[in-house]
Amino acid sequence: MADSKPSERNIPPHRDAKGGVEWRSQMTAPNDSVAVINMVSDRLIPIVFVPGVMGTNLRGIGDAKGINWRLDTGASMVGWLNRDEDERKKFLTPATMRVDDGGALPKGTTLPDAEMKRRGWGEVGAVSYTEFLVWLEHAFSDFTDPKNGVRHELIGQALGAAKGETALSKDDVALSYKYRFPVHACGYNWLDDNAVSAERLKKRINQIIKYYQEKRYKCENVIIVTHSMGGLVARHCTENLGMSNIVLGVVHGVMPATGAAAVYRRLQAGTEGDKLPSWVLGEDAGEMTAVLAGAPGPMQLLPTPQYGNEWLRIRETVAGKLHEITLPKSNPYSEVYLVRGKWWSMVSDRLINPLLDDGADDYKKQLDGEWKKYAEMMILVVEPFHKALQDKYHCNTHAFYGSHADNKSFGNVTWQAKDDFELLGRGKRRADIINGERTALSEIKETRTVESKLFDTGLKSSIEQVYTISKPEEPGDGTVPHRSGVAPIKHASVKSMLRVKAGHEPAYRESMPARRFTLRAIVQIAREVENTSLVYKK
Repeated sequence: MADSKPSERNIPPHRDAKGGVEWRSQMTAPNDSVAVINMVSDRLIPIVFVPGVMGTNLRGIGDAKGINWRLDTGASMVGWLNRDEDERKKFLTPATMRVDDGGALPKGTTLPDAEMKRRGWGEVGAVSYTEFLVWLEHAFSDFTDPKNGVRHELIGQALGAAKGETALSKDDVALSYKYRFPVHACGYNWLDDNAVSAERLKKRINQIIKYYQEKRYKCENVIIVTHSMGGLVARHCTENLGMSNIVLGVVHGVMPATGAAAVYRRLQAGTEGDKLPSWVLGEDAGEMTAVLAGAPGPMQLLPTPQYGNEWLRIRETVAGKLHEITLPKSNPYSEVYLVRGKWWSMVSDRLINPLLDDGADDYKKQLDGEWKKYAEMMILVVEPFHKALQDKYHCNTHAFYGSHADNKSFGNVTWQAKDDFELLGRGKRRADIINGERTALSEIKETRTVESKLFDTGLKSSIEQVYTISKPEEPGDGTVPHRSGVAPIKHASVKSMLRVKAGHEPAYRESMPARRFTLRAIVQIAREVENTSLVYKK
């Protein structure tokens, strides 16, 4: 009788403290099993994840030493509930904050903590991202059981992409198994200019490649995966900093490609919503303006000229007839962002720096100085960044965007006056609603009380109205509206796009369609390795 074939025991690879591969086994009683070690490739294509705005852990320096923006858990951010606009102005600035790599690290991988930290996982908010990083690491570490891996599941499977729907082939997946895809992350100071953050990303990419080359791995390119504002950072890095040839491709998730009108809303009334994240980010115009008016990164999320015009609307209804003024007509910078002193002005000069003494003799002069600094930031940093990025995408781009009626976003922002039923002395006369005067400066949330002159002649010369800012009305992801999320679809550089029902912040954490699309896109981008020296010779 022939001997039966010995059973096989797969020994999975682990990462040592320096990122190398090792196999762990132990002595056991003799049996007929055979240990099988599957060798892993020495050819690496690192994945670099770039988080969104507010998604990087920060630590204070100088006067802000000991102050942290740490997204380990929801509880780790509770301290910011009690920080008013004075503290936010003092601590949350580009100059007083630096990237903090000491954030919480996840369990559930074969990576030692030292290796995860080296890869930058501690830089990004654990509550938003580490679950996805673990999932992606597992998806590219299934060498011992590939037929049960996600890559294998995607062979021949359509995902319903709005553009570039191409299922993975067996050859696509087989090629990806010839390489290793270590998952890295690169945080950045999201308060600072995104161009500065792009420089940091460039430096990190070069460091990653150099590290692996010094360890005698074959490595010369990376693939970037982004979330939200991280997409703007990556686009500037690849298209304006000369990194397009080093980066094989980019996968964007819920990117505000042409901006988000929600930024205007937040500067006027605080972060929308009534949950802990909203309270932490800023409950009203005072808390938001104190930070954002000196933070170019978040302000670069404002609608660009490509977003379109007339997204800011001021309305009143007189005798059943709607009257409306819409802005901008052609230039959002001069017509909206830099308008000073109007009741609807995006930035109120007196809220820019709450640390000023409003009783000082030179208070007006100080306000002028604060406005000048803000205006220079918008003119010299925000607008040039928008222009430099216009229509620029890596030549091998894939993206998913959230667009669903359940996740309404601010496509337009509307100030609506309460219907005026008091026609005595007014009649059907319109009010000069764009030039009205605020009567209650303490209003820094959803309402404004405004006194406006009435056109033509009558018993009344002016009228007091209460304006309320609108609710989000456009399908999107809760932050980015459809028009901005889908904007890249028209560009030839964008190879595929998927529409998902996903909220903005938890897009990678909660949406499996988004994850599977990202994985498929990475495998498709990896085909480009055949145009590099890492290709296997036939």
